[in-house]
Amino acid sequence: MRQAGITTIIAASVAVTILAGVAVLVLYASNSSFTMTRQVQENALAQAAAITAQSAETYLKGTASVAESLAGQDAIQAAFTGDAPKARERLRTYIAAYKDYFSFFLFDATGTIIAGSTSEGKDLTGGDRKERDYVKAILAGQDLVFSNSVFKAATGNELIYVVAKAVRDANGKLLGGVAACPLWNRFTAATIDPIRFGQQGYGFMLDDSGHMIAHPLDKSLLLQDVSQVESTKKALALHNGTFDYDWKGEAKVMSVARVPTTGWIVCMSADAGEMMTPAAKQRSVLIGVGLGVAALAVLVIVLINRRLVLGPLLALNEFTRQVGSGDLSASLNGSFRAELAVFAGHLRQMVGELKTKLGFAQGVLNGIPSPCGIVGPDFTMVWVNQEICDLLEKRDARQSAVGQRSGAFYNNDANRQTLSDRAIQERRPLAAEIDYTTPSGRKLRVAVRTTPFYDLDDNLLGSISFWTDLTQIHEQKQRIEEQNIVIAQTAAQASAVADRVAAASEELSAQIEQSSRGAEEQNARVQETATAVEEMNATIMEVARNASDTAGHTELARDKARHGAQLVGEVETAVAAIREEAVVLTDNMQSLGQQAQGIGTIMGVISDIADQTNLLALNAAIEAARAGEAGRGFAVVADEVRKLAEKTMHATKEVGQAITGIQRGTSDAVSRVDRAVSRVGTASELAARSEAALGEIVTVVEAAGDQVRAIATAAEQQSATSEEINRSVESISAIAAETSQAMHQSAQAVSDLARQANDLNSLMAQLRETDPPQKALS
Repeated sequence: MRQAGITTIIAASVAVTILAGVAVLVLYASNSSFTMTRQVQENALAQAAAITAQSAETYLKGTASVAESLAGQDAIQAAFTGDAPKARERLRTYIAAYKDYFSFFLFDATGTIIAGSTSEGKDLTGGDRKERDYVKAILAGQDLVFSNSVFKAATGNELIYVVAKAVRDANGKLLGGVAACPLWNRFTAATIDPIRFGQQGYGFMLDDSGHMIAHPLDKSLLLQDVSQVESTKKALALHNGTFDYDWKGEAKVMSVARVPTTGWIVCMSADAGEMMTPAAKQRSVLIGVGLGVAALAVLVIVLINRRLVLGPLLALNEFTRQVGSGDLSASLNGSFRAELAVFAGHLRQMVGELKTKLGFAQGVLNGIPSPCGIVGPDFTMVWVNQEICDLLEKRDARQSAVGQRSGAFYNNDANRQTLSDRAIQERRPLAAEIDYTTPSGRKLRVAVRTTPFYDLDDNLLGSISFWTDLTQIHEQKQRIEEQNIVIAQTAAQASAVADRVAAASEELSAQIEQSSRGAEEQNARVQETATAVEEMNATIMEVARNASDTAGHTELARDKARHGAQLVGEVETAVAAIREEAVVLTDNMQSLGQQAQGIGTIMGVISDIADQTNLLALNAAIEAARAGEAGRGFAVVADEVRKLAEKTMHATKEVGQAITGIQRGTSDAVSRVDRAVSRVGTASELAARSEAALGEIVTVVEAAGDQVRAIATAAEQQSATSEEINRSVESISAIAAETSQAMHQSAQAVSDLARQANDLNSLMAQLRETDPPQKALS
């Protein structure tokens, strides 16, 4: 609710003071007026009731005089002695003269009408009235009697009452009575019905039993018994006086007066509100005058104060309002006098100091780079920065956050207690790491630190909270831990693979060394075979020359033939040995090819291990780079692993190339050895045939002359075959030399591979002994 300004307060104070005085005067005058008006109105009611009762008394007495007048006349007296016609005539005369009467009649001592007439000319003679109250009263000895109440006439709707006068003879004997019946309507129409008090006030009459005998408004109430009505009871009990009563929820005032002759009650009723109408009007006038005077006084005072006091105060108020709303650049304008000038100077000085301190505080708040929020002592948000709105995904929340419950802002649950609420309740700093889910479903790991702060009077102002997003660090920690497990497993696998590679390398090295020795031995045997083939070739050439020279010397030919047969046997033996060596060489070459293929398979496994190790080292280097300074030691280890993997891949590639060369050379050597074996087989067959021929030469030396030319030709063919075998043996020797050189290179490559496998195993051991990255991070 807006507070009233000082202008309003001054005006209200003056107005209240003046209005209080006016109200006192108006209240006194109004109460006095109401009291006087009430008294006047009540007196008027009482006077009206008394006057009307007096009029009724007078009217009743007047009708009684008429009855008494009739009772004393001779014509009336004569009717009781038997001379009724004169009496009837006299009664007609009276009914004609008195228009306000309904009838006149005479009744004897038995209550029988002996003469009588109505205003309508009806003869009442012979009527029986002995049961009427007034007849009974006359016959009982009363001299003048009024009927107990009014009643309807026998004919028509007229209300009448009866006044009866006893008729006596000269000796005082009761003869009967004379009765006059006045029209009661004529009296009430002239006296009761015209009376009005305002719009709702009127008069009415009751008989002494509580029956309504006169009412100006509701004629249906006439002759009705209203004795049970509360106001009727009071009227009958009071007889004379004034009292208040309620009628259908409205306040009424009634004055009553008793008619002495009959005991009937005249009632004058008025509405209490209408009675006070003059006083109310007077009060309204007094209130209007008082308000006018008060308004004029307030206006004069306000105008004077506005110029001298309120104008400068409004300027000060506007200045403080602008400063209070955050506009510290506002200027204080206006003319100030006396104390207000001093106040304005102090106010300017205060605002300057506020600018300095608030600027510092606002600068500190605006300069906070971390997500931050401030909760007031009532657990509602009083300030948030954009960073915490962005972190918690509160769009446009910085404007609407102020005033929210801290639980509603931080957790979307106004009933939830936050760490800031606890810090305010416990009045101590608190910190915690919590898992937070944003409206979009993103999972955050945040560190919350909150601390209460106080003003200069040590009053609690609230709690300031700083939120730190640890999600990436937490995720990196988890990834590093997972990578540690993977690296440890990989290191164990790499160590096992390195052990297997080292063992395979040693076994391969031993096989290559054995193959190298076999190749060297094969080369030596091939050299020996070449020498033997050269000797055989020289021998064959010599046999050819000798055959040509000894065509005529049979004996010499026979000896030479024997010798040749012996030499052919030796050649056959040497060729068989060469063939066996060639077969062994072929088997060795095939085994060497299979071993080279096994080495190639192992090199593929080592290459895959090196690729995987290089990939793991690269991933480890990436995660270490993400970890920053804490992961530098792990990055160095990962780089060494990567370099070792690259060396392993390079050495594996070289060994693979060497093994490929060995496989090609071995395959070529196997092919050549197969051809050499085939040639040696051919030579063996030729040698066998030569031995058979020489045997035939020995047995048929006599026919040698004819066959010398054939022998020479065969020798030449053997020489050519020997030369071809020699060339094959030289080729096999060259292949064996190349195989031996390739085996030496393979042995060196396998040695390098074994050394690198040992280095890899050592590096894995060192990697297992290195502190895990999370330890460094901690």
